[in-house]
Amino acid sequence: MRLTFLFAFFLPLILSTPSSVRAQETEKEKPPAAKEPEANAAAKDDTKKPRVPFLRPRGSYADLAEAGFGALDLLGGGAAPPKPFYEFLEVVEGLAKVPESDVLLDLSGDAVFNQPQLREVERALAAVRAAGKRVTCYVENAAAPTLRIASQCDRIVMADMGAVDLRSPAMSVMHLKDALDLLGVQVEVTRVGEFKGAVEPYMLPAISDHLRAHYEAMLASMNDDIVRAIATGRRMEPAKVRSLQATRLFTAKEALQAGLVDQLVPWSGAQRALAVVRGSDDFELADAAPKKKAQSRDLMSIFSNLIRSKKDEEIEDPSIVVLHLAGQIVDGEKPAPGSMVSGVAVKEIDGLAANEQVKGVVVRINSPGGSATASEAIRTALQRLAAKKPVVFSMGELAASGGYWITTIGQPILAEVGTITGSIGVFGMRFQPGALMRRLGVHTDIVRLDDGPLMDAMDRPWSDTARARMQGFVDEVYDRFLENVAASRKKTKADVDAIAGGRVWSGQQAVTNGLVDSIGGLADAIALVRTRAGAGDDVEVMHVPEPKNLADSFFSSMFESQIAAGFDVEALRTMFAGSAALVEVAGMVRDAFVADGLPKVYARLPIGLRVR
Repeated sequence: MRLTFLFAFFLPLILSTPSSVRAQETEKEKPPAAKEPEANAAAKDDTKKPRVPFLRPRGSYADLAEAGFGALDLLGGGAAPPKPFYEFLEVVEGLAKVPESDVLLDLSGDAVFNQPQLREVERALAAVRAAGKRVTCYVENAAAPTLRIASQCDRIVMADMGAVDLRSPAMSVMHLKDALDLLGVQVEVTRVGEFKGAVEPYMLPAISDHLRAHYEAMLASMNDDIVRAIATGRRMEPAKVRSLQATRLFTAKEALQAGLVDQLVPWSGAQRALAVVRGSDDFELADAAPKKKAQSRDLMSIFSNLIRSKKDEEIEDPSIVVLHLAGQIVDGEKPAPGSMVSGVAVKEIDGLAANEQVKGVVVRINSPGGSATASEAIRTALQRLAAKKPVVFSMGELAASGGYWITTIGQPILAEVGTITGSIGVFGMRFQPGALMRRLGVHTDIVRLDDGPLMDAMDRPWSDTARARMQGFVDEVYDRFLENVAASRKKTKADVDAIAGGRVWSGQQAVTNGLVDSIGGLADAIALVRTRAGAGDDVEVMHVPEPKNLADSFFSSMFESQIAAGFDVEALRTMFAGSAALVEVAGMVRDAFVADGLPKVYARLPIGLRVR
């Protein structure tokens, strides 16, 4: 009743005064601006200081910047949502076109980019410098990703109390086997391939030697690209950069002596730092990023989003489309932020195939995989799309297991060196807390007609027969995976099996192994699709789908259920059709609890597998 009252209270407030009306009323209340005399205006122009365009990235950036939702968001708190990376990249590229010759990149903020994104920023800064712009970078405390970007600038100015942390990439793998044994929880696994790292943490108390060696080789491949970027930008030998990585931590003075930065300045901000470098403060900084009104995340704004018109995704002009497929791959029909839901993705893909204005599609993948059946549904939809239009795959930070499965349609694949891909392997897994239940005095009786229902019994292990049946499912799916890859990459199943078994590869290793065609970013993939489609530069690029906001989905669903008794729900659906979708939150939680009688087989990496 209380929640119903809140909706009943806020909705009339929102509907009674539309934002456009409020804006007009506000304009009417403002006094007209006084006209400045022309002579004074001319004098003002004469004394105008030269402009220096600058950028200061902050926060995390995502290819598909979907916003999550937490309880603190109701009070206006919580973590800031990720920002759209490609909008930021466009701003960086735009620096090449500004009339000024000097630009400033302020990296004193908390900007977070993954490795493939860092490579794209590197290319963009190279284009800015090629256009004749001198790029000054200001840093305070610089981690390795920050220094990688800074090294692409003409000079690096560092605050004299700052520090450099040139940490080489590493992976942290948490093993839960001993803890689960203490609790009395057994994990039963059926898998194909000794390199399937998704299940090792549940089976072994520590990482196996062969998987450790495999991960080390992948890290070395990724680090080669990091070393290349820093060594080239700072005019160093790669061996020196590697020795600096081993030292890792540097004070500002030590960083200057090592050649990692060019100049130290007092800790007083980017503008004063640039004044020291220029020898004069006769300039003004001009923010190169487009001004956007900050989105409030309080209770009132969340409700307001329910009736706010959504950006129109209808493709009405000739376009090259970038289709973002991101997140855990799950079965289902309703969208869930952070997940790649099979039914939603298939509908989007088929819509692009049917739209004559779509001249070609770049499929941008950021996924650790997930459900094998959902992956196959998306793959076959992409096959239908490729039969009608040029398709090129662009891999982001992670495109592995099910994320690689969906690429096996015989079309070009581009990845960055820092992309994690491959992981051609499948597994089935379930938790069996029988020992814990017995310690707690819990006993389950299963009344049955045969032994089939025992496969679902959570208090006892699988029988040999049940395990064999489950292994048969896993083997069949793995064989299908090998067939898909072999046909797509023009290899034999034996050749694929030799690089499969759950092995993960860097993008460069994947090129060497023939799983990826070449190293390249999204811009390269777009250029390839444009060429294959015969589309000129006047054909625009459009990103789909619109990022989903978990808060919108949550409140839309709750809104519908709370007021259904007093309002026409179908009328409300129509009212909000252009705004947030009226859907329930779906994803892996639902997938785990829906019992359809079928075994779950996954083609998935550990969700937390990231290189830092």
